Amino acid sequence: MPVTLTVDTDGVAHLTLDRPAKRNALDRAMVAALREQVAVLAARDDVRVVVLRGAGGSFCAGADIADWVAPANAVAAAQSRAGTAAFDAIAALPVPTVAVLEGIAVGGGLELAMACDLRIASRDARLGLPELGLGNLPSWGGTARIADVAGLGVARHLLLSGELITGVRAAELLIVSSAHEAADLDTAVAALVQRLTQAEPLAVSLAKRALAGLERHLAQEDALAAYTAGLDSSRDRKQDFLDRKAAAKKATAARAASSTSEGTAS
Repeated sequence: MPVTLTVDTDGVAHLTLDRPAKRNALDRAMVAALREQVAVLAARDDVRVVVLRGAGGSFCAGADIADWVAPANAVAAAQSRAGTAAFDAIAALPVPTVAVLEGIAVGGGLELAMACDLRIASRDARLGLPELGLGNLPSWGGTARIADVAGLGVARHLLLSGELITGVRAAELLIVSSAHEAADLDTAVAALVQRLTQAEPLAVSLAKRALAGLERHLAQEDALAAYTAGLDSSRDRKQDFLDRKAAAKKATAARAASSTSEGTAS
């Protein structure tokens, strides 16, 4: 299962993106699994807090580019709507949700984190929206949520520049609540979770409902994503990205094989 769910005796649910070989990049199957697990959470009455994190040291590398290289317009729009529905379901949970950001949290990965109520990061985590460099637009609600949390100026900078910022800088911009040394991250998460579980559940649910009424949304986001995904320039950029990744992986494997061969010869 690419997304796992466990609930401890204190009512803390642990939702884990479990595709570490791909730095938890979200393909269609993973988005569907995420929505399924969130539906399970929504149906339970023993959950007080949800902690979302990625396996293998990275939160999420965003959408799996292989799904977005050359989709038909209707397919791209459907993929956009599916991701939005999954992230909206997380945002609609009646309990607090906390995203734990370490390693990389970019593109759709940052959008996923923004769907949570709170975010806590390692100091050296890398966050950003690099989609324009690949000829695409964010399509899962993250742009509007960044504007809600940190302001339109921050959303504009991240989207237009494509800059990847550190967890420390993200805390300064209020994108995350706090940033910590990697060795201290779990302790900081535990302290935050403890504070959240002390609140009255009904009051929390009502507070989330009230706050939801203040959120903004980007109109026709799925249509915009579908349009950009279908452009030849976008397809060329994404294919080039995949080709460069494949070449780098092949070169790394060749160096490892050469090193092994030299070690055996000596």
